[in-house]
Amino acid sequence: MELQPVHILVVDDEESIRWVIRKTFSGSEYDLHFAASAEEAAQVVKAEPVEFVLVDINLPGDDGLTFLQQQKALHPELLMAVITGQGTMHNTVTAMKLGAFDFVTKPFDIDEIESLFKRAAQAIRLARKRHDMPQAPARGGAPEDSIIGKSRSVREIYKSIGRVADTDLTVLILGESGTGKELIARAIHQNSGQAEGPFVAVNCAAIPRDLLEAELFGYEKGAFTGATDRKAGRIELARGGTLLLDEIGDMSLDLQAKLLRVLQEREFQRVGGLDTLRLEARVLAATNQSLLQAVEEGRFRRDLYYRINSFTIEADPLRERREDIPLLADHLLARGTQRLGLPPRTLTPAAKQALLQYDWPGNVRELENVVKSLTIMTRTSVIDVDDLPRTIVGARGAGDVGETFERSVLQIWQPLIHQYVQEGRSGLLHEMQAHLERPLIRQVLLDTRWNQVRTAEILGINRNTLRTRIAALGIRKAGDE
Repeated sequence: MELQPVHILVVDDEESIRWVIRKTFSGSEYDLHFAASAEEAAQVVKAEPVEFVLVDINLPGDDGLTFLQQQKALHPELLMAVITGQGTMHNTVTAMKLGAFDFVTKPFDIDEIESLFKRAAQAIRLARKRHDMPQAPARGGAPEDSIIGKSRSVREIYKSIGRVADTDLTVLILGESGTGKELIARAIHQNSGQAEGPFVAVNCAAIPRDLLEAELFGYEKGAFTGATDRKAGRIELARGGTLLLDEIGDMSLDLQAKLLRVLQEREFQRVGGLDTLRLEARVLAATNQSLLQAVEEGRFRRDLYYRINSFTIEADPLRERREDIPLLADHLLARGTQRLGLPPRTLTPAAKQALLQYDWPGNVRELENVVKSLTIMTRTSVIDVDDLPRTIVGARGAGDVGETFERSVLQIWQPLIHQYVQEGRSGLLHEMQAHLERPLIRQVLLDTRWNQVRTAEILGINRNTLRTRIAALGIRKAGDE
C-alpha cells in the first residue's frame, strides 16, 4: 500500500534555505509548501492540509515563536519545529514549552533536516492511525540564560527543561561534580509554575548526617540539646516553590526512609513535633553518583530511587562537550570583568586552544575558578597561553609517551595509509578509530574486572555512552563470547 505524503510547510525568509530544502526533498514522500513570513505561512496553513511546520525564529513581521504560539493555539494537533541561527537557552526552552517538536540550529547539515522530517513523518503517521496527535502545554516564560553552551548535549538539556518544567514530576539530575546540576534545577524552577516561589537547595553531602534531618524537616523548641526555639526546615521554607536535594546519594538510609514517606504521603513533621505539615513544593534531586550501583550495594533504597527517578536529565562532563569550552570561557571572562569593574579581557586563539586540550576533571566549576584567577591576575587586555596555569598548559605535554605512541601508530598503519592515498579512498579515520576502540575498551574492562563505572571514568566518557559502545562493538565478558 502506497504511503500518503506528509504535508510539510517550511517558513524561512532566506531564499537559499528554501531552495536547498526544495531541491533535496522534491519528489520524495513529502508534499512541500514554502513561505517567507509568518503572515504568508498562516495563509498556507488555512489553505493546505499542513501536518508539520519547520519555522525560522527570525522572520520579518511576527517572529517564529509568536507564529508557533498562535498556530499551536489554533491547531493543537499541528507538529511544529523551530530553526534559528541563535540557539540560546531562552529560545530553545521557550520553543519547547510552546509545544515545539524539535529545535534545529543554523548552520545545519541537510542530513539533520532529513532526520527531522523522518521523525515528524513517523509521528504523523502514527497519529493518523490513532486519530490522536500528542500535544504539549503552551505557556510563556522568560528564563535566565544561565546555562551556556551550543553542543548537542546542552541543546538536549534545554529541550528536557522545556518538556518537564510545567509538570509536577520529580526530576533526577545526574552528572559529575561541577557540571552545573544546580543550574539545571534552577532553570526548571524558573520555567515552572512555581517560578515566583522560593528555590531552596540542600546539599546533603555538606551537612553532617546527624543534623541533616533537622535541617530538612525543621524542629520544635526543646527537641534536642541546643534547640532553644522552633525552626522551620528546608521542606517548609520551599512552600510554593522548588526544593532541590543535591547529592542525595550521600543521604543516610534511615533518613532516606523518612524522605520516601514525605514524597509518597506529601506530609511530614518537625523533629520533636506532633503537628502534621504538608509538602507543598516541587522536589528535584541531583547526584554525582551512580544510584543504581548504590542500590545494588545497599547504600540507597530501591523504592526511593524509583520514586525520585520520574524524569532524568544528565549533564555531560565538560571533556565530552569541548565545543562549549571557548563559549563558556568568554562568558565567564566577560561576567568576571564586569563584576569587578575591570576593562574587558580577551583570550587569544592559542589560549583557547590550550583550554580545549585540557580535560577539566573539575568541569565547569574548575573552568570558572581558572577564569576568575585570570581575571584578577592578568594586567593586560589580552590573555595568552603564558598567562594560563601550568597545570593546564602542561596537561598535554606527555612528551615521550605521546611521541612513542605516534611512532607505534604510524608503524602499524603506514601501509593502510598508503593504500588509501594510492586508491583515492575515503573513511580512513573512521576505520582507524573502529579498530582502536574495541581493543581499548575491552582491555580497560578486563583490567577493572568489568567495572563499567570505573571503566567509563578511565576512558573519560559517561556510563551510558560506554554501554552503547559495548553493544555496538559486540564486546562481551570471557565465556559469553
